[in-house]
Amino acid sequence: PNIDDMIKNEEIALAINTSDNKASKNDAKIIRQSVLTNRIPYFTTIAAAKATALAIAELKKAGTPEPKALQDYLQ
Repeated sequence: PNIDDMIKNEEIALAINTSDNKASKNDAKIIRQSVLTNRIPYFTTIAAAKATALAIAELKKAGTPEPKALQDYLQ
């Protein structure tokens, strides 16, 4: 199966696609459309994926954050 099939079959929970040449840009378009349709997180850089993973790890350690108004941060 190709990646589009794997996305449709719910075998992929997160996608990182760092395409850099013309041929892979066509594939990237198909992948982007598929992940958006199937509500799968999608990253185009390793840095963005890493930042997200670190943020998720911090949230797991800290628990559910309490929402605050912007004004609460400016006091």
